[in-house]
Amino acid sequence: MALLQFTLGFGQTDAQNKATSSSPLAEQKQSLLEAHSNLIRKNNSFLTANREKIFSTELERFNSIIDSLEQTVQKLVNKYERNFEEIGSPIIDSLSTETKFKHKRYRLLYPQNYYRFSGFNKKAVVSGDYFENVMKGSFNSPSLLQFKEYRRCVNFYLDILSAGEYKFSHLEYVPVKRLDNRYDAIVDLDAHQSVKDFFIKEHFTSNIWTYRVEAFDYAFAKVLEDVKNQDYIKEIKDTYKMGKDRRNDASEIKVYKTVDGITLNAHIFYPKNHDKSQAKPAHLFFHGGGWAIGLPEWSYGACKASTEEGRVAITFDYRLRNIHGTDVKASVSDALTAIAWVRENAKELGIDPNKILADGFSAGAHLALVSAMIENPEDFGVTSKYSSKPDAIILGSCPYNIAGRDVYNINYDTRTISPLYLIEENLPPILAFHGEDDDMVEFSEFEKFRDAIQKTRNSFTSRSYAGAGHFYFRGSSQKDSDERRRLTEEFLLKNGFKME
Repeated sequence: MALLQFTLGFGQTDAQNKATSSSPLAEQKQSLLEAHSNLIRKNNSFLTANREKIFSTELERFNSIIDSLEQTVQKLVNKYERNFEEIGSPIIDSLSTETKFKHKRYRLLYPQNYYRFSGFNKKAVVSGDYFENVMKGSFNSPSLLQFKEYRRCVNFYLDILSAGEYKFSHLEYVPVKRLDNRYDAIVDLDAHQSVKDFFIKEHFTSNIWTYRVEAFDYAFAKVLEDVKNQDYIKEIKDTYKMGKDRRNDASEIKVYKTVDGITLNAHIFYPKNHDKSQAKPAHLFFHGGGWAIGLPEWSYGACKASTEEGRVAITFDYRLRNIHGTDVKASVSDALTAIAWVRENAKELGIDPNKILADGFSAGAHLALVSAMIENPEDFGVTSKYSSKPDAIILGSCPYNIAGRDVYNINYDTRTISPLYLIEENLPPILAFHGEDDDMVEFSEFEKFRDAIQKTRNSFTSRSYAGAGHFYFRGSSQKDSDERRRLTEEFLLKNGFKME
């Protein structure tokens, strides 16, 4: 569930790519590129393997380690520069630039990782303008935009700025409207206009796949004032329109909740030739994203597949940290409201109110599960007289223990929304899948929940997969995929959500 993180892979620039044709000179260039890439990979592996020790040291020691790593790479580049003058300055300059900004990004990571590895109890001793000093002089040359490591470094810097007062803390659970803050951070940069225009364009075209289109209303209203590049303006407008048009795949979209001026929608998919007088089971999908990012459109494919088996499928907006500045409890409140809304409107939707299947992945799985475990929805602001409990649940990579996970501005006991602490008898039947190498939701969480619920009389069927991570279905073997498909079909048949 880690939020807005960028991979540390190394990518070639256009100048580097041109050096790969077949010739003696090209072979020298290729040798340099391969040596550089291998050293970057080696250093990155070292940093990853020792990150707790490296990032928990004091700043002077940390800088000396990063300096040493950076110098080993630069020495390699200098060596090739001396031996192969024919390689040319564009290649040498590009490798030096990529190296510089990769290591700037490591330095940007220091304060939040120091806080993380101190158990969220101690902040790094750095100056108030630490991040600005790291990035000083980085925004005046549009030519830098060609470099992947530069773009990654600046994007992470913008993520830091978006955290506002929390920028020296761990960024994952910052309860602020970071998407809007991020846009403002770009506009406020002391930067060349072309650099600002590029990152505003990227703000739209990259994040549109992560957030619902309404999340961009604030920024879209300012684009004509803030962006000078007309090609970028057209691309932004096209992206915004696409965000709206993609919703045409849903049969209809209805508002299920309005809270604090925020409108939350149910995206509804009906089976072909759906006769609303013939009630069908409902299949509800809650998207993942760490309660911070994500959008209902991620579940559109699953919704369509569900309708082909005769169910009415619905996927929901819910409040998210990065858009609304809320914590997990707000997301839980919205999930409870959503399920009650489905029952309240069952006749209008052509749904059997006694056949409500809640399905979710990651944070969405948590919402699906915890909705069945909360006895008093009114404690979460839900006033509906209809039940918020689903009749069956399917979970993928579910966080089972979030006690203490929200580390900022929480004034309630998070065990009240942590499934591990809410196990009781008479829960709906549950089908759960989990990867044993999950680095976002530790496998031990799953094991503790599995062992605890199996001591009850509840129906709990699960499978875990050795070597599989959080997204256990990616690259999954055919055998494992077939097993999940079989178990899901058996679960649906057994609980009345699929006809023979």
